[in-house]
Amino acid sequence: MPESAPPPPRRPTSLWSLALLLLLVWGGHQGWQWWRSTHAVQEIQRLAGPGDIVMYTTTECPYCASARAWLKRHQVPWRECNVETDQICQMEFQAQGAPGVPLMRVKGQWRLGFDPAWLSQALQR
Repeated sequence: MPESAPPPPRRPTSLWSLALLLLLVWGGHQGWQWWRSTHAVQEIQRLAGPGDIVMYTTTECPYCASARAWLKRHQVPWRECNVETDQICQMEFQAQGAPGVPLMRVKGQWRLGFDPAWLSQALQR
């Protein structure tokens, strides 16, 4: 009796399984990021009062423009302090020794860069 040939390798199924797993992980991560962002927006809108958020900026900073647009889009009360056009803002900015902008001051806490999750946490403190 002749020996039967071995079954073909199951690699295609394994590759499809891996691709499906990666897709599920990526989708879960995207969902988590969406939920986190939505939750942060709601917290910021609930907690932010006039004068709580000050953003130190420059006129041509693209990161500042992005943060500015985010704050406006979500109707968050904040104050802009342009270090190029306002001498007091420049002095406050220099006193922090920050290497760039946007520099955020939230209820006395400082952070370089704009991060809604941090903004939400800072407002809760």
